[in-house]
Amino acid sequence: MSYFMPAKAQINQVESISSTQVFFNTNEPDGSSQGRPSGRRGTGSRGDCPSVEMPLEALIPNNRSGLVIEENPTLWFYIPFKSNQVSAGEFSLQDEEKNDVMRTSFPVPTQPGIFSLKLKTAKPLEINKTYTWYFKLYCQNNSTSKSSIPSFVSGSLKRVAPDVKLEQQLKAATTPRAKIAAYAQNGIWYTALSELALLRIAEPQNTTFQQDWQNLLAYAGLKYLANKPIFGELKIEQQNASNFPIR
Repeated sequence: MSYFMPAKAQINQVESISSTQVFFNTNEPDGSSQGRPSGRRGTGSRGDCPSVEMPLEALIPNNRSGLVIEENPTLWFYIPFKSNQVSAGEFSLQDEEKNDVMRTSFPVPTQPGIFSLKLKTAKPLEINKTYTWYFKLYCQNNSTSKSSIPSFVSGSLKRVAPDVKLEQQLKAATTPRAKIAAYAQNGIWYTALSELALLRIAEPQNTTFQQDWQNLLAYAGLKYLANKPIFGELKIEQQNASNFPIR
């Protein structure tokens, strides 16, 4: 599917990819039958959080899996709640043996929108290893209660080393957008998404970046989130939080 589709008015941009249709190529098989987490969309009314028009959602493909090249990648989420509706947030990352690699709490933003969470692990993620993550929002006042049912999303990621083709494309790229196109062509979902989100934050009125963002989210079946505001990074409060019920 097309990812970047430059309009005629944008062709005179000085970019190495401006005359080429760039597509997102997924290299990851569907993980839905491999025991992976069950949903990128929040549990909604089944939890203790209030009903919202659009639920909590992770910005990941339908197969809930994605590739990344960074040692400590960044994940992105649409949070539909205000700070007065959520008492606590928790993120956890587990390795293939279901051991905690990271568990942390974070403050809830004051308004709904798209936010990022940068992984900060004791050591870099291992190459060719699959990790499972859980992003939870607790809406009861007492977040430590085992009876509290969070709204949560979950997925997986796999860190890979750039192959020769990708290394050559990145070396030849003359703009940040060209690098994003290289990541997209090689199926590196998390990296392409994060780099593009940062461009959107830096230049919110840039129509090229807006169209790229719409195309990428449309590929993942998330086009309805394309016009939601992007606010940036959630600030991690503590590592290895022990005051949350583990599920």
